[in-house]
Amino acid sequence: MAVAALGVAACVGQVAPAGDPVRGREVFVSRDAGHCVLCHAAPGVGVAGDVGPPLARVGSRLGIEELRVRVADITRVKPDAAMPAFHRTQELRRVAPDYRGKPVLSAQQVEDVVAWLATLK
Repeated sequence: MAVAALGVAACVGQVAPAGDPVRGREVFVSRDAGHCVLCHAAPGVGVAGDVGPPLARVGSRLGIEELRVRVADITRVKPDAAMPAFHRTQELRRVAPDYRGKPVLSAQQVEDVVAWLATLK
């Protein structure tokens, strides 16, 4: 199945209201949420890791659906990715007890991160 054909229901299992890029940036940098900054550098974010690809201009390279798939469950695009599946709960290994059966990010948080990433053009 093409990445673009995977809608919200396929990626996050539910439809969330439109994302808010301000909240999305907060999820990106928050230690208690996505903490994406641990691995990814992004414009306007001071301290960042370099394990994952830099996200400058990612909003120009990928559409909303492609961003959503990568945030919700990167393994749909890259099965051997080091990045966690932030919204998948099944067939995971090495899951902390507090997260078993629960997504790391809610559907709304996924939409918020996607909205922020889409602004990086």
